[in-house]
Amino acid sequence: MRNNNKRYQNISNPLISIITPTWNRPQWLSLTLKSLINQTYPYWECIVQNDCGEDVEYVVKEFNDTRIKYFTNSSNVGLSQSRNNAVKNSSGDFLVYLDDDDFLYNETLEFRLGRIKKLNVDVVYSRVLRSYYERVEDHYQLKGHDLYWDSQYNPDLILIQNIAPVNGVMSSRKANESAGEFDTTLTTSEDWSHWVEMSRGYDFYETKIIDCECSYRLDLSQMTGTRTGYTDHLPYLFKKWREYAKDKEFVITHQNNSLRSRGLNPEDYGL
Repeated sequence: MRNNNKRYQNISNPLISIITPTWNRPQWLSLTLKSLINQTYPYWECIVQNDCGEDVEYVVKEFNDTRIKYFTNSSNVGLSQSRNNAVKNSSGDFLVYLDDDDFLYNETLEFRLGRIKKLNVDVVYSRVLRSYYERVEDHYQLKGHDLYWDSQYNPDLILIQNIAPVNGVMSSRKANESAGEFDTTLTTSEDWSHWVEMSRGYDFYETKIIDCECSYRLDLSQMTGTRTGYTDHLPYLFKKWREYAKDKEFVITHQNNSLRSRGLNPEDYGL
């Protein structure tokens, strides 16, 4: 167990910063913030970072809760930089990333912090339910659910496949800082890239509990639906991580096979 020094077992009421970038989705943002208001753990702040979209400060003000703090980028900088800006505006001991159309269950913060304290670790991750919505006239109807990944962590396997969407992880600020900022050259898989960097110094501990939801709209109006495809970034990611995979034939083989299965030749990318 890496970076385990007993500092969390007796910590009292630490502040949790929830990082919420937003862009032109006031109705969904309202539902996201509602899932925070109902948290059983009260010591949190939410940094709503508007990426120069329509003004949604009125959504924040409707909750009349000083724990929700509203900031606006001076220009449209994209999802990764919006998260980076929000982190700079935050002050919590622990961080949770929550996009403006995703939801936490009422006990999520209390449960994840409890696991961090009990295990005395810096990073935990939970299972995430993916909820499918279909647009019907002027609103969305829930069509069904499935489990968003079910992967066990180890520091080599995470170089091959992601283990958790962005809202599934809670980390200490120290662990988050060790990963640096979100990679702004990526338009998808930036959360995976962030977890890989964090995993170089900190292990991820699985809670084995579903404690949050990601929304997936079948009209592709969510952030991930409108961004460049996952396959486009794989060569960049695998090359970025090749130093971590050095002398790990299993990892290199599976990375290259992943590229070939998508019609990409590793040699064309220097891999």
